[in-house]
Amino acid sequence: MLLLFLPAVSRSQPDTISDFTLQNFTRNLSEKNFYSSESAQELAVADVVFADEFKALDKTLFMQELPLTQKFYGFLISLPESEKELLVTRFLNEANYFESVLKKANLPIELKYLAPALSAMNTKAVGADKRAGIWQLTHLQGILNGLLVNRLVDERFDPVKATRAFADQVQKNKGLFGSVENAVLAYLAGNVTFRNAQARVGQNVSTNDLLAVLPDRVSENLAAYQAVMVFLDHVKVPKTATPKTDTVFVRQKLHFQQVSQVLNIPMNTLKELNPQYTYFIVPGDERRSGLLLPAGKKDDYVIWEDSVFNAFDSTLFEVVAQRIEYSPAPNRQYLGEKVKDLEIEGKTKIKYTIKTGDVLGFIAEDFDVRVADLKYWNNIYNERKIRAGARLDIFVDDDKVDYYRNLFPEPTATSTNAAVAKVYAIPESAKKIEHVVKSGESPYVIAKKYEGVTPEAILYWNGISDARKIQIGQKLTIYETQ
Repeated sequence: MLLLFLPAVSRSQPDTISDFTLQNFTRNLSEKNFYSSESAQELAVADVVFADEFKALDKTLFMQELPLTQKFYGFLISLPESEKELLVTRFLNEANYFESVLKKANLPIELKYLAPALSAMNTKAVGADKRAGIWQLTHLQGILNGLLVNRLVDERFDPVKATRAFADQVQKNKGLFGSVENAVLAYLAGNVTFRNAQARVGQNVSTNDLLAVLPDRVSENLAAYQAVMVFLDHVKVPKTATPKTDTVFVRQKLHFQQVSQVLNIPMNTLKELNPQYTYFIVPGDERRSGLLLPAGKKDDYVIWEDSVFNAFDSTLFEVVAQRIEYSPAPNRQYLGEKVKDLEIEGKTKIKYTIKTGDVLGFIAEDFDVRVADLKYWNNIYNERKIRAGARLDIFVDDDKVDYYRNLFPEPTATSTNAAVAKVYAIPESAKKIEHVVKSGESPYVIAKKYEGVTPEAILYWNGISDARKIQIGQKLTIYETQ
């Protein structure tokens, strides 16, 4: 069994909320960003009575106030009134369903406040690590809890199915880690990350001890959860009636536009009711697929079903493929020379700075492109020779530019220098050694066997970005200082 290397340096919980977290929250709330780092100092400060209001809540989970909680509460009460009302309305429309699912799973109903904290109740929210939907489920969490996640359908965006998947995952985590609080921490951090944190600080420790070694975003998520509980408990907005819907089951592949044209339903209405269909295509030919329609439209669909399917246009189903065909480039005589003035219709070129441990395969997966594309755009002839600190040109869909730029922000001059500094050069006097990984060895264990070698250097020399992927019997190149 291989052990993951864990740094020995301890740290405290963060004392500031990242700009990315606040920008993402406001974007999820209104699909526009009215928060900027320049105005961060102008955020309203939480009332001095906040601590008393928090303690007065009749809750059981995470009731020790975190350092960031009042700051996030100050951010919430500084929102425009229309945005506050939108957040509360969205929550109230789903709260009863959340409670019913949580009760059935024998989980505390106060977990319902985690959804608005993570996504501002935006069913189309996409966050860090490609988490998606109101519960910000990872791809793996969705798949393991029965959701369909593929190119055409992503049921993490379906609030009904996603809520059940969230409850199922927390239930499983509770069985693994012993308590609901630990289950939620594992849900937010990932089970492997949480298990490593427990291995480092111990299993019978406080939440604060665990947060000190978990990623900062977990502390931010919990602070948002605590702040949202107080906010939603004190901001009163009249509950609006939830729009009633009808469900029809589709028997063959269908595009929203066919339904919109024949039944006179606005496309935006169909998109809002059915966010799980990524390209607005219902793949009814693969399995029976449900489609939500405004109340009263079910009978119309049944009557006009043949007309709906006959309103067929093959261009509606030409989903944009990732594969891009390029014309020959005879002027590229020099190895390493960039492709000059390349433009791709419907795509925008952005920059990505290579970090230590990056490989083209992982970069391509993060940006939903092919390795072949990355190599063409940057004229890379040997992918083993990419280096930390170098910048890549990457073409992404026009409507996803802001998403990728926020997810992978370009480093400042200071952070760029730091990235370059992490290149582990091979000393001239070093002796090259081939090490065969044995059972129980991690980069940390291996590094201790050789003079002047660090775990990070081992990963770098061998192009390994994730220590967990080291296999027993794998040959590693190590340069030991003489």
